[in-house]
Amino acid sequence: MKVERNTVSKYKSKKYRQNERVSYLMLSPLIIGFLLFSIIPMIWAISMSWCYYDTITTRVVYWDNFRALFQDRSYWNAVGTTLFFAVMKMPIELPLALVLAVLLNRKIRGAGIFRAVYYLPNVISTALVALVFSNIFSYFGVINSALQEWGILDQPIDWFGSKISAMWVIVMADIWKSFGINVLYFIAALANIPEDVYESAMLDGANRIQTFFRITLPMIAPTAQIILMMSLIGTLGTSEMVLVLTNGAPGGSTYTVNAYIFQNYAPGIAGSTVNVGYGCAMSLVTGLMLSGITLIYMRLSAKLKEVY
Repeated sequence: MKVERNTVSKYKSKKYRQNERVSYLMLSPLIIGFLLFSIIPMIWAISMSWCYYDTITTRVVYWDNFRALFQDRSYWNAVGTTLFFAVMKMPIELPLALVLAVLLNRKIRGAGIFRAVYYLPNVISTALVALVFSNIFSYFGVINSALQEWGILDQPIDWFGSKISAMWVIVMADIWKSFGINVLYFIAALANIPEDVYESAMLDGANRIQTFFRITLPMIAPTAQIILMMSLIGTLGTSEMVLVLTNGAPGGSTYTVNAYIFQNYAPGIAGSTVNVGYGCAMSLVTGLMLSGITLIYMRLSAKLKEVY
């Protein structure tokens, strides 16, 4: 009996080890890709942030890059623009996504088609979306033509001529591009709320507005917190939309942090003599700030969970 138990135990142990090997084998492409395209470049960037590197010569400069960074007005202007962009975009995008999700979650004819239509911009390349909005808001574009046709404008507006109007164009383009995925996230959260909860509330005399604020919002709050965090990280990391739509114009005032670093310190983009080490220092400080914002948000979310 003892021999039989030992045999079964050895068989299970051998099978477990085989399954473990298969699991590691299946995960290996992801792990290798993560190492090659995330960890190794990150280590390289951290090491180069202490150096002067112009793709030809390299020398250690220790804290010089960081000292220059904290005195670099253009960089901190880009930080301010990034935060301004987030403040403009997120209060519009997330409530809009939630409202549309509530409407599309109802049992109406063609809801599936509408979901696909709202998600479609998310699969279109950012550069293409930016080019479309660039043409729409150009001096002789659709918006100016329509406003003149309706008698609202006497002459076309240069939408990219001032920082505020240019930022609003970027915000609208970025919302159109990204809010569809948030609609789907909210729909998935709404689908997990049992129908009998709403039925009980209706029997107790609650109307739609009361059920939304007292049932829907509290029950999707955990998902909403995750959506908010992902949207915040994505918004603070925006670069491609800015580069294609305005390329920092007018006068570099619409550069977000990532767009500013890429345009001015990326090898092959900014020129052959640019200090890539300084760009790495910028990226490191930006990453630390983003991590700090994320940690603060997570702490606040945890405290809100304790309260509610």
